[in-house]
Amino acid sequence: MINRSILHRLLVGLTLVFAGVAAPIATGALTPAMAQSSDDMAAALDAYGHWIQHAPYGEVWVPDGVSPDWRPYEYGHWVFTDDWGWYWVSDESEDDWGWVVYHYGRWAFDRAIGWFWVPGDEWAPAWVDWRYGGDDIGWAPLPPDDLIDTYDVEPEYWVFVPLRYIGEPRLRSYFVPFERRRVLLRETHIINRPVHIEGRRIWVNPGLAPGFIAGRTHVSLHAYNVRPRVFGATTGVQGAVTIHRDELRTKGAIRRIAPVSVQRSVTVIQPTVGAPPPKPLGKGERGQLGSHPPRAAQGIVTPQPGGAPPSTGPTVVPRTGAPTITPPPKVTTPERREERRVVTPPAGGGTPAGSREPPPQPNVVHPAPPPPPSPPPPTVHAPPPPVVHAPPPPPPQVRQPPPQGARDVAPKQSAKPGEKSQDQPK
Repeated sequence: MINRSILHRLLVGLTLVFAGVAAPIATGALTPAMAQSSDDMAAALDAYGHWIQHAPYGEVWVPDGVSPDWRPYEYGHWVFTDDWGWYWVSDESEDDWGWVVYHYGRWAFDRAIGWFWVPGDEWAPAWVDWRYGGDDIGWAPLPPDDLIDTYDVEPEYWVFVPLRYIGEPRLRSYFVPFERRRVLLRETHIINRPVHIEGRRIWVNPGLAPGFIAGRTHVSLHAYNVRPRVFGATTGVQGAVTIHRDELRTKGAIRRIAPVSVQRSVTVIQPTVGAPPPKPLGKGERGQLGSHPPRAAQGIVTPQPGGAPPSTGPTVVPRTGAPTITPPPKVTTPERREERRVVTPPAGGGTPAGSREPPPQPNVVHPAPPPPPSPPPPTVHAPPPPVVHAPPPPPPQVRQPPPQGARDVAPKQSAKPGEKSQDQPK
């Protein structure tokens, strides 16, 4: 029998000569893109772990400095993106290498060496299986395809949280205790896993629909915009930051050179009221896109600052038995949402960790607009003086002769202003 290590080297050489198609991760499954980026992956991970030969997966990577009970996809949190579905954001303690091992390749467990990472050249927002039931949701690292059925029933591989906390940034605070995980494995079912986009080397992670979660828990959820790191051989990840080998030579420099940008939209995801729970996946069944597939699975491109212009992209045929999703002939650009950064600037200024500024633009100085002119003071119009008309002169009085026998009585005179009338008592 041919030694597996020799077989591994032969397959690596063949992939450099012959072009192949993407294949699930299994024994000796390598692709030209993986061979092209293998040196970059080694440069990215050498300082944070060690490589060993493992049968049947060949050369695998084991992280250094982790606790004995450490598991992948525990030190971080989930954010929902309209582009790819649920994206795993690594904590700062794993950010230097998490952008590789949580978005490329698969994870497996060996009791002799613990968790190890099997390299892969296809990108995904996360490589996990999802379980759901009642008020709990769980996930486990997606292993190579030949181990998926084994992982389904192992409580050591699964993490659970109450459904209402799936969007919390401090997710570890809500983990269900380990002793309850075996019970939850009986009360939950596998409901989804990543879905491959035909013709491209990327996958999407629909998971559990956020509208269903919001309707079930009455907790507000927001969509996020993420600019992830990718290797140079990875294409089709809209708005991603491409990492080159010379940027990986200094340990810890990647966070300063190319921090991942995670921005929350102010638009709240509308709850889906009365939606039925997702159906469990059958044995060997592929993941499901659901009623609202991620944009990357529809050929829709989201505008990003400094990103490539929108394009219709290729026709997408998910590996789920679902009908072909053909992008519309003209892509409409969705209205850009207002955003705010959720990252905290480091002390002393500079670029905040967890954020990524758009590529530098030419230094164009725009003159400041002149201040608006002050409004003129209001004109006050004095009212015109009243017109006083002199009263007409009284008609001449004609004295009539008194009647005979009457007293000659002089007519009363009106009192002038300020004087008392003669008839008023003194």
